[in-house]
Amino acid sequence: MKKLFRLVFLIGLTVWAWRFVVARQGPRERAGASYADGSSIVLEPGSPGFARLADTARSALDG
Repeated sequence: MKKLFRLVFLIGLTVWAWRFVVARQGPRERAGASYADGSSIVLEPGSPGFARLADTARSALDG
């Protein structure tokens, strides 16, 4: 039973560490738009339209 607990603990620790490392490598800034029909898009930096949508959102937030 101790071996099983140890195995489950190690697997959990490995999954947590992997997600922690992968999450830190992702882009920090994203731009998204939601529509009335419930659909939405999320643009990552470098994708077409990101700069335009992000600039529009920044200017709207600034006032």
